[in-house]
Amino acid sequence: MPLRIVMSTVLVALVLPGAASAAVPKYARGVALTACERGAGDQGGAAVFEARMRSLPRTARMQLRYTLQVRTPDRNRYVALAAPGFGTWLGPSAGTARYVYTKRVENLLAPGSYRVKVRFRWLSASGAIVRRAKVISAACRQPDPRPNLTVPSLGVQAGSAAGRDRYVAFVRNTGRSTAGPSSLELTVAGTLLGSVPVDGLAPGEGMLVSLEGPACSTGDAIEAEADADEAVDERNEEDNRLSRACPPPSG
Repeated sequence: MPLRIVMSTVLVALVLPGAASAAVPKYARGVALTACERGAGDQGGAAVFEARMRSLPRTARMQLRYTLQVRTPDRNRYVALAAPGFGTWLGPSAGTARYVYTKRVENLLAPGSYRVKVRFRWLSASGAIVRRAKVISAACRQPDPRPNLTVPSLGVQAGSAAGRDRYVAFVRNTGRSTAGPSSLELTVAGTLLGSVPVDGLAPGEGMLVSLEGPACSTGDAIEAEADADEAVDERNEEDNRLSRACPPPSG
């Protein structure tokens, strides 16, 4: 699904006098993230960025250039992202005192964080660059919309007869969408005890599941694995397991 630039708005005002300055004052340039909308279902997210600049003494024209950047979980830094309308110098006619350019970007895929880097330049009447500046906006974060099954707790209870234990696990969906039906496997001392069905879980919802089997010995490793049959496309496949040691007998 390609990125789409929905709106570009230019606002201008009459020329205003200003004092001379060797540096570009902060009031003369800025970038803001004015809206960040998360995607839903097959609909990608959206972000609105607003860049603004003001004229400076001894400059005839103003220009700015947007660069869209993205950072995804597999990258530890932002990289430029090609998008229509980005990477081109834009500006009003000569004599404009205030320039505001707004871009709305749609179809932002998740997971990822999106921001813009805006370069500003002020030109003389001959077209020479008099001043330069660069500002980076705040990021619009698009979280992973998929479900995520975890096992936050795992306990051992007395079974129905001597030499039997009941193993009880709590399964929770910590993701942002509903997880379909799945299964949970229980392993005791390296031996698979069995599999238990798990109902579909809405975001934030959890359920207890249990399985009875031979009693564990103190210190035995007990492990529960959610989505053992890999039926759910999850945000994170690495946090499905929980292990603990078999506790000593009570009493």
